[in-house]
Amino acid sequence: MIEAMGLETVIVSAITGACTLSFAASVYLFYRSKPQPETGDLDEIVRNAPYHRLHNILKIKPRA
Repeated sequence: MIEAMGLETVIVSAITGACTLSFAASVYLFYRSKPQPETGDLDEIVRNAPYHRLHNILKIKPRA
């Protein structure tokens, strides 16, 4: 089967396959290396939430 294709076609196909595989591996490792968001304390997240942006949407009672 390989003899019918020719040596040049086999070499070009092998090089193209290797390049494609290396590109796919690079993309995979790039996406995998993104830092995961930190998991924080729920009380701290609620305390530091941007409530000032909710003034038109949600009525918030001020603390007494």
